[in-house]
Amino acid sequence: MKLSRHATLGVALAGAMFAHAASAITSGPGEATLNVDNHWGEGYCASVTVANNGSAAITSWTVELDFNGSVVNNLWNGNLSGNTVTPEVYNANVAPGSSSSFGFCANGNNVAELAALSVNGGGTPNPNPDPDPDPDPQPDPDPNPGPGDGEHSITVRMSGFVGDESVSLIVGGETLQTWTLSVGMLDYTVNTDVTGELRVAFTNDAGDRDVQVDYVIVNGVTYQAEDQADNTGAWDGECGAGSYTEMLHCNGSIGFGNPFDGTPGPGPDPDPGPNPNPNPPGLPDFFVGNITTNGQVRSDFIQYWDQITPENEGKWGSVEGSRDNYNWGPLDAIYDYARAHGIPVKGHTLVWGSQQPNWIDSLSPAEQRAEIEEWIRDYCDRYPDTAMMDVVNEALDSHAPANYARSAFGNDWITESFRLARQYCPNTILIYNDFNFMTWDTDAIMDLIRPAVNSGYVDAIGVQAHGLYSPRVWSAQEIQDKLDQISTLGLPIYVSEYDIEATNDQTQLEYMQMHFPVFYNHPNVVGITIWGYVVGATWREGTGLMHSNGQQRPAMQWLMEYLNR
Repeated sequence: MKLSRHATLGVALAGAMFAHAASAITSGPGEATLNVDNHWGEGYCASVTVANNGSAAITSWTVELDFNGSVVNNLWNGNLSGNTVTPEVYNANVAPGSSSSFGFCANGNNVAELAALSVNGGGTPNPNPDPDPDPDPQPDPDPNPGPGDGEHSITVRMSGFVGDESVSLIVGGETLQTWTLSVGMLDYTVNTDVTGELRVAFTNDAGDRDVQVDYVIVNGVTYQAEDQADNTGAWDGECGAGSYTEMLHCNGSIGFGNPFDGTPGPGPDPDPGPNPNPNPPGLPDFFVGNITTNGQVRSDFIQYWDQITPENEGKWGSVEGSRDNYNWGPLDAIYDYARAHGIPVKGHTLVWGSQQPNWIDSLSPAEQRAEIEEWIRDYCDRYPDTAMMDVVNEALDSHAPANYARSAFGNDWITESFRLARQYCPNTILIYNDFNFMTWDTDAIMDLIRPAVNSGYVDAIGVQAHGLYSPRVWSAQEIQDKLDQISTLGLPIYVSEYDIEATNDQTQLEYMQMHFPVFYNHPNVVGITIWGYVVGATWREGTGLMHSNGQQRPAMQWLMEYLNR
């Protein structure tokens, strides 16, 4: 945004943004709750949770919505017909005490409302459901905590390409913090109990600067900066919304009079109790999946695996080998198969310093920014039901960092990649994925990604599990200790690429029996993806588990018995 000397920008926090309390409706043992997750001037995104308060499983459910004139442009984890939403195969069944969910985004000023709920099964509802079903008898002291007692967390994402400009965050006329804007994309965060109008002011600049406010996060809820000429404050000059390459150009004073009332948003339960299903609603409690075979999904895939990952078909270089020419066909086939069989897709990968398009490295930083955002946006728009996504892959300097992303976004490129993925894939589990995570590079990777984890955009950690047997064998206890260490990041873990490179059947079996139970039984591991299963069609010789004619190697036989498949 080009702003003249001493210009100010007030971020448009729409007055309604705190007004949408969760609404609920019940039907027998079922309870549906609608939450508005994000709301901007002409649209919003919402999620609907269907909980089972009964004594038996709900086998299916139907939710009727009144869209109040808004038009749905995207819906995931459900099927929309008119105003009626029915579940997918994988989230139709809701066990007692658990829940299922779907989400949608819509255009329009009026937010949808719940109209009706019907459920099949569920048994007798609990007449006195415990609002705090923790194992301890003590009630939670604060059912809606903010970041601190009476405090509100405010994060401002600034982007700019010239340094030495002072940027101040002002709430209720009080300057809370002043920063110097650096090159690249940066988050600036403060916690405060001050309420009132929220403004961002650019001062001490020696002329116009290319800077902009991308969004504001208040108590964990993201609000895009908006252009609202009819709001309080004067517009001086021509203003228009734009992206990184077409920034909002304004001169003079820009003021918004919307109040930030300081109402705390939903915070984490300080005493949540154990979570019997670490995966969100719609995903299996624990999956053991696999990848495609030579770019195809074998007809026997569903016989053995309950989650699928594209081996190479989803990598940027595979999809957009020439600029702006997409080849979605192989991915379409994978998603069609997954939808038909009710299994989740784990995408692989959005930002990686290998198998990227050859043309991206020769672009200017501004063009790289635009192309990275376009790639993430187009993938998410086409596959909004992506359950999980390896957003950034192998970013350690000694691994395969995406130097084009570093060129585009500066040293904050990992966080910015996740920020874009959250913007365009709001309901996907966003994963950081790397190798040697459980062996040589644990500390280095944890140090590298901690800022991104602290940003709140990273949902889970992906630990590749190649090479646990060479050049040395890592014991079961050592792997257990590594998983415990990685768990201190506070995120669930996916064993994302597991294989055993052993041409000797007995050796492969012994390693499978040594390590797989450690992964499967660790309380913070929520899924395992094996990296190929057909002999002669895996990336490393010896990692296949079964021959193309269906004959299983001993490790595969043991695994199927272990999983009762």
